[in-house]
Amino acid sequence: MKKAVALLLTLSMVICLFTGCNNASGAIKVSLNNKSALESTLFLANECEISYNGSGTGSSPWFTTNVEYASDPYCAFNFQQYLTLTGRKNINSTEYPFVVLKIKSKNCNDNSFYLFANVNGNLFPDANLYRCSYYDNTSDDWCYVLFDFSASELQGDYSFFRFDFEKTATTKGEACCVGEMIFLKTEKDALSYMKKTASGKAFTAAEQKELDKLLKDYRSSAPAVYTSYKPVKAPNEDSSLIMKFNHSFTRTAEEDISASGTDTYCMYLAKNELEACQLILTAKETREGLTLEVSEFVSEDGSAKLPADVFEGTYFEVEGENVIDPLPPLSGSFNVSKNKSKSFVIKTGTKADSKEGLYKATVNVKNGLGDVVKTAEIFTYVWNFELPEATSCKTLMDLSWFNVYAYHELYEGDGGILYRKYYDYLLENRVCSYNIPYNTNDGQFGDDRVISYLNNPRVTAFQALGWKTDLNDANVTAAYSYLSQKAEWLEKSYFYPVDEPLNTGMLDNVNRNGEILKKNFPGYKMIIPMHYTEDLAGDGSVDYFEYVKEYVNVWCPHNFFFSTWKDYLSNPKTYIYMTPLIEKKLGEFPERMKKEQEGGDEVWWYVTRVPNGPEATVLINCEGVGSRELFWLQKLFNIDGFLYYMCNEWAFKENNYGIDPKYEVVNGTVKSYGNGVLIYCGKPYGIDGPVGCLRLEIVRDGIEDFEYLTMLKKELGEEKVNLIIRSLATSLTDWNHDAELFTETRIALGNMLSALKSK
Repeated sequence: MKKAVALLLTLSMVICLFTGCNNASGAIKVSLNNKSALESTLFLANECEISYNGSGTGSSPWFTTNVEYASDPYCAFNFQQYLTLTGRKNINSTEYPFVVLKIKSKNCNDNSFYLFANVNGNLFPDANLYRCSYYDNTSDDWCYVLFDFSASELQGDYSFFRFDFEKTATTKGEACCVGEMIFLKTEKDALSYMKKTASGKAFTAAEQKELDKLLKDYRSSAPAVYTSYKPVKAPNEDSSLIMKFNHSFTRTAEEDISASGTDTYCMYLAKNELEACQLILTAKETREGLTLEVSEFVSEDGSAKLPADVFEGTYFEVEGENVIDPLPPLSGSFNVSKNKSKSFVIKTGTKADSKEGLYKATVNVKNGLGDVVKTAEIFTYVWNFELPEATSCKTLMDLSWFNVYAYHELYEGDGGILYRKYYDYLLENRVCSYNIPYNTNDGQFGDDRVISYLNNPRVTAFQALGWKTDLNDANVTAAYSYLSQKAEWLEKSYFYPVDEPLNTGMLDNVNRNGEILKKNFPGYKMIIPMHYTEDLAGDGSVDYFEYVKEYVNVWCPHNFFFSTWKDYLSNPKTYIYMTPLIEKKLGEFPERMKKEQEGGDEVWWYVTRVPNGPEATVLINCEGVGSRELFWLQKLFNIDGFLYYMCNEWAFKENNYGIDPKYEVVNGTVKSYGNGVLIYCGKPYGIDGPVGCLRLEIVRDGIEDFEYLTMLKKELGEEKVNLIIRSLATSLTDWNHDAELFTETRIALGNMLSALKSK
């Protein structure tokens, strides 16, 4: 099977390395040591040859590459026949979905092991029935590798396996031995068998004490509105309706009628910031023709006001639940079905000169007759510090011009007006798109209207030429001639000529483009998103990143590269992509990137469909608090920018213009929801422009959190700020799922910054 499929994987399996094992309850152990039976059942060896480490019943098979470059070395195994020949009973995949391999390797440049499986007499690999796990290719000791088929379509007795012991092998003589196969009923059994747990890193008691000391004066809210608030009864109170409030990043499923949340809410924000909360209505009986009104927020002395905009959540079915994502403005009446919930988002915002302190707004729900049947007071608290227009967290996200106009059915165009509406909406939410309005992507910048964007401090990054545009002396020279008029324009200019190189030919193209830029654009910035690497030298001394380091000066790896082998051993659910051999030779990836930054380069990262759990990401099926903490982790790793390949990759589906829970199937079973979509087409809602979504709210808030942490770092130093971050998250898989703790910590940061700025 072509290994490009592996790039769509989610890590639904774990692996551990140990020298011994326990006999977990119910484990079935099958030793691959009967040479005569193995010779009859191992077949279709591809780019490798089979040998044995002994004779008779003491031997296990070795698979050794026999070509200079093996693109797909593997061997197939008629497992059911092997059981028959060795007098064993069949093993049912439903009862025993966890498969542990005992393996050892020699000279392997790669450490990815793909295990294909099939059942009920089938002796062929199925592209959807495989799992990938990893081993330490710096050691030739026995290790245990776990593959989780519990979420697969396997239903029946195991009949076939295929051992793909490397994605690719760069030399002859790379070898792997499979000594045993162990079948277990649960993940807990499997981890116990390997003397392993799935726990992540711990935050020590000493660190907690130091953190408490640092934040002791700032943890309380400002002010304590929750403890002093008394629920307000509406003039025509409807007891069949329940109204609660919750964080903007916490999804409440439509089926959830537990009425979780608070009777009021206080949004805390700095000056020049946007913030939101959710209102959830739950009905004991169906209610139709309801309306929702939220007044402006008014300061305690009545001298200042803040806006209150209300959005109605559009529900998608995601993993068996209906949750909101698109957020069109609330317009007209709505219904709440019996024993169902309905979510709304209330958003406010401040300006640089907004008055600090507490503000209050009134929320009224009215029935069809106009009677107020539910009411509450909600609050905002404005801190005494301001977020800058130019964010410290740089961003780049593609905004497809074609999709904007095709989905609005403006096939003749409108001179770029509609594209500008989408671009400006993203910019309002602190997101920069690849291409600024009125840039023709040929290096000419012929429309003077582009200047207002080049001068806009919120525009922190843009592509000087189009995405994947072929660079040449003429267009690069033209871009430099125009952009060099101002140093700040050059600072914001980026080139993105090659996307996700997968082979040395694409890497060579990166270097060719780098040579053109080096010659024609002094101080150029070339950003190359990387989601794949391999050992190009066979000894770990050269990988994809080393190969292009002469020309790439804005590193943009997929975020999973920042998970180290130590992280993987600490939490075996981690999606790992850097081999131990490369780490041993070149160092851990975060340290490698730190050295590049010290040399003057920038470091960004990006996310896509993978990983999609347990790592923090921005998919619909990721917990919202994890999406927020992703930007805290970005600060922890000192990463300069966040790239997302597209924010409007809509897909027509039954003429709903992309208003659906766009998902992609990864590894045959796992779905990634909403990948490439952070805004929605306004046409289905009658809007001549974009519609935002809950995840864009979360991303913007994460970018603003990044700013808080950046400002605090200047005041307190990196060590203390990192301690605060690590109290919530230490790696992409080790992040705190407690929304209340996250909110408490974020409020403490705001209180601290406000106090520091007031001195």
